[in-house]
Order: sequence, then structure tokens, then C-alpha cells
Amino acid sequence: MTRSNPARRPAGPNARVQRIYERRPYPFGDARALQRSGWQLSLDWIRSFGRDGDCPPPGRVLVAGCGDGSEAFSLQRQLPEAEIVAVDFSPRSVALARRLQRRDPALRRIRFEVADLAAPGLARTLGGTFDLITCHGVLTYVPGPGRVLRNFAQCLDRRGALYLGVNGASHQSGRLRQALSALGLDLGDFREDARTRSILGLCDAVLAGDNFPRISAMGAPYVASDIFGTPNHMFPLSQWTGLARSAGLRFRASSSSVRIFRLLAEEGKSSQLIPRSRAQLATLFELLVPARFHRLIFSLIPEANPPWQDRRRLYRWTPERSRLYRFRLPKPGRTVRDRLRSVTISSTAFDTLTAWRMPEWEVELLRPAAAGRNLENLLDRLPLAIPFADVRDQLYILHQLGIVTLRPPVSPA
Repeated sequence: MTRSNPARRPAGPNARVQRIYERRPYPFGDARALQRSGWQLSLDWIRSFGRDGDCPPPGRVLVAGCGDGSEAFSLQRQLPEAEIVAVDFSPRSVALARRLQRRDPALRRIRFEVADLAAPGLARTLGGTFDLITCHGVLTYVPGPGRVLRNFAQCLDRRGALYLGVNGASHQSGRLRQALSALGLDLGDFREDARTRSILGLCDAVLAGDNFPRISAMGAPYVASDIFGTPNHMFPLSQWTGLARSAGLRFRASSSSVRIFRLLAEEGKSSQLIPRSRAQLATLFELLVPARFHRLIFSLIPEANPPWQDRRRLYRWTPERSRLYRFRLPKPGRTVRDRLRSVTISSTAFDTLTAWRMPEWEVELLRPAAAGRNLENLLDRLPLAIPFADVRDQLYILHQLGIVTLRPPVSPA
């Protein structure tokens, strides 16, 4: 195997961006990359929203734009049996990741490679397809992100999922970059000096009431790549999903839409959104509340949206409890009655703990004993006749929040 020469000067359309990361590997650039205990998103969220059927943990993972290796190290600890391939176009970043990797025997299965995500034949270079591709905070700064997305489509297994983290239209760096330029700083050349830090501090003071992070307190690797540097794509959701669609990828979900939908459900307004899918809700919510940062899931096949308005077809689908949540259910009664019961549902991924009052028949759908049974079978076992509208409306809430996932009936062979 031939490895790139770290001393070679970057060339081509990514050259300027590559030089930024050659100078300051991201996000830490030192041994702190080994100490990172978490990751940007729950793997359970990606598995629950990125697939239409129950699936094992990903066996082959691509970390696209690995930087100093911190994300790959965190994923390997969560997925000790997985084969992880981590690539970056910065030879210095990859060299640092390999150096850190040697300190921990548990991380030695990770394969670090120097590779350009936009280069033709990436799938062949990396040796086949992947069950999961993660690309967080990378495409925002890559010229021609559409080329990278086409490569991802070729690298993704048919039943796999792509997680993409990219800047949104209302990302704070848009205003900040304009202000820094007006204050005399060259956005293409970050310099770690007192003048730059003083100007960043001035901007922090102006933005103090706008819930922005304090940029002046951020390390040089973050400021040099997220605020300075070029390009910086701050696209609305429609533009990112349009690029992905042109590459053959299907948009499945956005993490921000779960939070918005929860608020609507609490206000009793969720039934007005039926029969929109998870992807359609995310697209609608973006029109009202443009995201600062998108956390998105794509796959090669579209999500299977249940037939919410067709009773006969919907009742053939099977509800499955999600791994995203933990449940504390009340003890079952001798018989199911027309009453409300208190259910505690918590989620680490969404940082929620909810005491939920729900009909007793709905509680029965969440019990482990209900696993593997379709809705018709489950409802037939209840001594109550539940109106279809009630079943549909409650299941729509559970499905959109990822508390349950409704699986389509298996077609006969």
C-alpha cells in the first residue's frame, strides 16, 4: 500500500482547505482526541431512523473526514466488533491519528487512510461498501460537495445509512464572517495573535445575548476551519437534500424535527400533520425555523411511510419499541380499561425525560409481550373497540418521535 507523502504541498481544488488542516489538525490536534468519550449523535438514532427493519449494529463503518481520529476512536469503543475505516485528505491529520492509535491496543483495528472524498473511484480505494458512513462538519468546507455525495452513494450498502452534519442557512458563522471581514481580518488566513483574539472578543460581546458560543474562547483548530478558511457552505435543508438526491441518496430524517414535533404533540396539534413522513416533516419545519446546523440521515432507499389514512393496510404494520428510549411502564391490570396510565419515557440521545399520560390500550402496545405482533393482532386481543382515528393519531406521535417504529408487512417470497 502506498501512502501519501506528508511533506508534499497540497494541490487541486481542495488545496487551500487542505493546507488549513495540514497546519492545524481538527478538532483537537493532540492527545485529547483519545479522551473523547462521546460522539455527535446516538448510533441508535441513526439505526432507528435510517432503516425500515430491525438491524444489527453496523459491521463496517466509514468515518469520512476523520481529522485527528477522535470520532473514529469514540466509534470503535461503542462498536468494538466493527471494522472502521477513517479517511482524511490531510496527511498530517492521518499521521497524528495513527500515532495516537498506537497508544491504545483496543483502537488498533481502525484503518486510517489518506484519501480525497471527492476523488473518482473512492469506493474501490476503500475496499467496498459500508453499513454506516458518518461525515460530520466536513462537507461545509469542501468545494463541490455534490461530488463527495456521489461517492458516498457508491460507498453505501443498499441497507446502510449515511449521517451528515453540515451548516444550515442560519448558522452563526455567516454573520460572524461578514463582521470579521468588515473589521479587517482576512478570512482565508487565520493568524493566532492578540489582534485576532481581540476582534473575536469584540464580536462575542456584541453577540452575547444571541445564544452564540464564545468564539474567542475556542481553540485555533476550530476557529481556523469553522470561522476562517474557505469555502463555508451554509445551505438550507432543501439545498443539502437536493444535492443528495442528485447523487442518488434519499433523505430520511433530521434530528431537529423531533424536538419541534414533540412541542406540537404536547400542544395537541400533531394530527394536522398526518400523513406526512419524517422527511416531509423535517422539510416543512425548516421553512418555519431554518436550522443553524443540520444533523441528517440518508439512505439509498426512501423511508417506508406507513399508510396512515388506510385502516386495513395500517393494521398490517408491526410496531417495534425503539432502542432510543427507556420505558418505565405501569404494572398491567387484570383487564385493559378505558383509562389513562402514567408512563415514564427517557432518551439519552434527545436528552429527554417525560412522564406521559396515555390510554391503557396504548401502554399495552409498548409492553415487551407485544413484540413481533402486527397492529391488527394486538388490537384484536384487547377487550375494547378503539376508534381508528385514535389509534392512528397516537401511533403517529409515537412513530414520529421514534418511540416506536412501524415496520411494513413482509412481502411473500
